[in-house]
Amino acid sequence: MLLATVMTAGCMAQNLSRTVGKGHGEVHVSAGGPLFARLGPTVPFPHAHVGGRYGATDRVDVGGSVNLLGLPYGIAAVDGAVNVQLWRRPAGLAVASSARVYALGDLDDAPGLRLFPEVGLHAGGTIPRARWLHLYGGSTFVGSPRAPTDKPSVFVTPFLGAEWLLPRRWSGGNRQHGTAFHVAWINPWDTSPSVVDYRPRRGAVALYLGYRLRFGGLDR
Repeated sequence: MLLATVMTAGCMAQNLSRTVGKGHGEVHVSAGGPLFARLGPTVPFPHAHVGGRYGATDRVDVGGSVNLLGLPYGIAAVDGAVNVQLWRRPAGLAVASSARVYALGDLDDAPGLRLFPEVGLHAGGTIPRARWLHLYGGSTFVGSPRAPTDKPSVFVTPFLGAEWLLPRRWSGGNRQHGTAFHVAWINPWDTSPSVVDYRPRRGAVALYLGYRLRFGGLDR
């Protein structure tokens, strides 16, 4: 269960290529996970994330999320993050970096706590004549300190996603609804026994669906 939780670090269906802007905010949820075959049909290992972010400055967001999967098993999985805008063209291409720390704790044996650092690079933008569609991609890198010998010490996760924005007139006021489909490939070269039950047997492909509601900053 711990491995499954760590593997999904960086796999939330969230487009971080563009910060929300000072004083604005966003809440998001996503569901899905790595393709898993042990229980029969190959299906995404079920994860659910809930979180948000807030614009501390025009180019810096702070935020966090909770992975709900581990709670029934006595595992608390939360994270805190900083997202920095590196370059942005209004209604065009945007590039950002992220730094995040995941905290996994054993609720049945407190204070059993492990920390996993992550850095990421994100790029994305709108499609000409289809401003309601955003494409994004990038990669995250999660470190696993004191990893067992049969487990990877770094999880590299390239990803691609598409985000559909609902018309502003449907949202009302200074709000914006978006839905996303997110595909990630965790450690594509990994063929160790720890991933044998995931697909495609070289690392694990993860599929996510996401939803977000942004408050303000819609002209970015």
